[in-house]
Amino acid sequence: MAARRCIPRFIPEFTYHPRPGSVFIERNTGTKYVLLEIIGINYVQLLHTQNHNTFDLIYKACYYTYDWIDNDSFLPSGYATVKFIRPGKEVPRSMEAGNSIPNSNIINVKQWVIQRFQGAFCVALPYMSEGSLRYILSIRFNNGLLEDCIAIALKQALQGLFDLHDLGLIHKCFSAGNIYVNFKQTPISKVEIKLGFAATIYDSELESPISVSHQTELGADPTITILPKYPGGHPNLELRELYKWAAAPEVFYSQCDDACTVHSDIWLVGVAALELAYGNLRISNREEFEAMIKKIKRSRRLPDKLEDLLEEINVEEGKGKGKMKKAVVYFNDKLKYVRGKRKFSKEFEELVLDCLSNKESKRPSVGDLLQRPFFRYAKNLQWFQRRVLYAKNPMPYC
Repeated sequence: MAARRCIPRFIPEFTYHPRPGSVFIERNTGTKYVLLEIIGINYVQLLHTQNHNTFDLIYKACYYTYDWIDNDSFLPSGYATVKFIRPGKEVPRSMEAGNSIPNSNIINVKQWVIQRFQGAFCVALPYMSEGSLRYILSIRFNNGLLEDCIAIALKQALQGLFDLHDLGLIHKCFSAGNIYVNFKQTPISKVEIKLGFAATIYDSELESPISVSHQTELGADPTITILPKYPGGHPNLELRELYKWAAAPEVFYSQCDDACTVHSDIWLVGVAALELAYGNLRISNREEFEAMIKKIKRSRRLPDKLEDLLEEINVEEGKGKGKMKKAVVYFNDKLKYVRGKRKFSKEFEELVLDCLSNKESKRPSVGDLLQRPFFRYAKNLQWFQRRVLYAKNPMPYC
């Protein structure tokens, strides 16, 4: 009998927080990376634990290639996102995708292993200047994007997801937090929207507020503290865990990673569409999420405001006959309110409903989705630039 491979039972908990201004030199190419500022957080779950208190920071960095010195240039060659990661199953998944589909709408690692540190290493990713769509929603569009902009952003992300599925890979955590936007002003104005995958995923700046206090001792690392997003407490489930608590039924109730398939990815596409439409999914628990989905399916249309639907659910769940009578009156009032002009198009509502089908076989494939009029006739990225990045009224539905 062959000897069993020895698998370590414990991974030491460490977090590397270099201060902005630190310089790393990639040995093979001589490229210099200078950390400029903290732009995000990467939460780490240790092996055999459910602890998410460990985290690594994400940095914006400028880099200088080897020929920079020969040209005596003081301007950087470009910008990159530097992320510290630990070895794990996400690393080979990212490598496989990067090697097989390097020019797709997926964010791939540009440079593996810039520098090693205590068993982990830092990598360089393309710099996405505007952060994730979830970050954009949190600071500028608290009540959702316009539908034509949703079509543009989702189409770009689905093109990346199509390539992953074509390669036989499953995304497993598709959401607005994993779709990133970059805006280049030079040499020509250009917008990019790409899907993060596996090792290239991180939480954008301010999605999880942080505090950085620098030590007075020379050479000491800064102290990093993650601040509570809602200091007084908040009943809502964390959006960064959305792919878990809003997972497809076959995944959520099996609690098994192997249950994830291309069909469960499509379910998450529907959830991401809801997040983009309303700016947030202010859900307290899984039961409330399922009740919301059921009511949307029953009415065959999306409510103008998600809060109205959730309030309706809470009223209906009240105990006693009097509460139920009140719920019926409340529901009838809401029906009168929504019988007018639709806020969302029928094409968008059908797309969401099809993605959120309880039967896996009835959910469309990515290819089928991209052929729908909602995406096929979507406007271009320049429209997204004008309506989102240059928006004069950044919160249209307040």
